[in-house]
Amino acid sequence: MESLKEQLIKSLLTTNNFNASLDDVKLVAQKAGIQPDYPIILIGGTNGKGSTCAYLTTILTNAGYKTGTFTSPHVFDYNERIAINNKPVSDQDLTEALELVIEHSHVNLGLFKTFTLASHLIFRKYKIDIAIIEVGIGGLNDATNIFDPDISAITSIGLDHCKILGNTTEEIGLNKAGIFRSNRPAFIAGEITPESVTTYANDIKADLNIFGRHFNFIRHSVSWDFISSEISYYSLPMPSLRGHEQLNNAALSLAILAKLRSRFPVSLSQIKFGLLQTTLIGRFQVLPGTPQIVLDTAHNPQAIEMLLQNMIKLHFAKRTLSVFGIASDKDWQRAVVLTKNHFDKWYLTRLPNDRSCDPTQIKEFIQKQGLKPSQIECYDSIEAAILQAQTELTADDRLVCFGSFLIVEAAYKLLKS
Repeated sequence: MESLKEQLIKSLLTTNNFNASLDDVKLVAQKAGIQPDYPIILIGGTNGKGSTCAYLTTILTNAGYKTGTFTSPHVFDYNERIAINNKPVSDQDLTEALELVIEHSHVNLGLFKTFTLASHLIFRKYKIDIAIIEVGIGGLNDATNIFDPDISAITSIGLDHCKILGNTTEEIGLNKAGIFRSNRPAFIAGEITPESVTTYANDIKADLNIFGRHFNFIRHSVSWDFISSEISYYSLPMPSLRGHEQLNNAALSLAILAKLRSRFPVSLSQIKFGLLQTTLIGRFQVLPGTPQIVLDTAHNPQAIEMLLQNMIKLHFAKRTLSVFGIASDKDWQRAVVLTKNHFDKWYLTRLPNDRSCDPTQIKEFIQKQGLKPSQIECYDSIEAAILQAQTELTADDRLVCFGSFLIVEAAYKLLKS
């Protein structure tokens, strides 16, 4: 029998996330009396949002602050999207908050917008000190942006959700910069800073902090230094999250904390412990043991390029196999072109939703890139693809499961069992 939480979520899933407008969300927030009375740190960007939120949450929690976090999507359970001090909320808290939002909704807001408002109801209930909020898509028109953030940050800008945000980094950057506020700290941490972002920040007189100019890091063999105009830290431990890009995300987190230090001071030891204790499933996650198994939620060209860079640093593998599935609205052709020479065999799978790209369509495209039919197999379920890949793995091989959060969820559950 379905729980009330499951019934409510099923109802929210009957509508598209883009059907309700931002005005609809604001009206429901007004009717339900949802108005945050705590500072908000709003994190947008193409890749790195989840990691940055995780570092901030862990460090602030270590420092004794009650920290509320809203992120998406989840890996195992919807409750993960709303957490207090890194712990997902209970079914009871989530159900009560969803019911209250739905009760005041004149239209079905859809899953993401309803959860956004529900998170603030739960944060108010538990009297949090500070909220760490991950933007959904873009920034300007995202439901997370209806409440003014105290600090806004863009982790990186790449080509993703192009049908909604635009086909160039300038267009996408301008949309993401919509989370900036006048006379408040704003950050951009990617390798590139589109002119549209700096122009917009200057126009609204935001306090813009740019990676490489106002804050940076220096990588050493077993440690790293954080350098900024606010404060610097030396000989920091490497973050627990693996991947070349994680120092960018960690540096951004420390730059944000530097701006907060008068209201939310944290010690060097709390920062060090936070960097070492931060966990996040599916961000270049290498499972222990042999054969080597890598889980990565990478689903856009920028994230896939990072995945490939990180794979180079792993120990030698005789063969590298991939379990891959992706949504049809992603740039899956580019993903294939980037990775075609890095995998000896492909196990293509359909995702368990209507957005899934047809694996036979991907197979045809891969073959046009020069791979043999014997190197590509198609499956109707993620589990079937992983199980088949497992039977062909030797101790000297590597298996990389990527392309979607759904791939990581299924792989983690199956491989752990």
